[in-house]
Amino acid sequence: DDRTPAERGEARPSAEDPRMSGGGVRRLAKSRYDSISAYISQQAHRSPSVARHLNDVPCETDEATLRVLAGEGIDEPLARHLAHLFARDPLVAFAGAIEVDDAATTEHFESLNSTNWQTMRWKPPPPPSACGPR
Repeated sequence: DDRTPAERGEARPSAEDPRMSGGGVRRLAKSRYDSISAYISQQAHRSPSVARHLNDVPCETDEATLRVLAGEGIDEPLARHLAHLFARDPLVAFAGAIEVDDAATTEHFESLNSTNWQTMRWKPPPPPSACGPR
């Protein structure tokens, strides 16, 4: 469990660390390796009531990311899922994979997505591809 004591709720938050997501003091209910908190599906995409039913557990999100995604027209279940990924700091940065063309590869997203490995993970298609999410 890589959460700070404040993120685990075991200590009173001290000074925020601006280098960390949430300043390192925002309460995070679960470890990044715990069960899934944000569920996405075609049914949830089509029906807000299904989305609420499937996403009935507390799920920390990065509010700025959530606002940007909603402003760009991303539906609520997918925006919530992606904003949940940004509620934590990524754990890894691979040499040779820092400066990549995001229009040609999903490497940056996969790096972030893989550091929040839970019981289920969404894999969008690699560009350019017609294979669809997996």
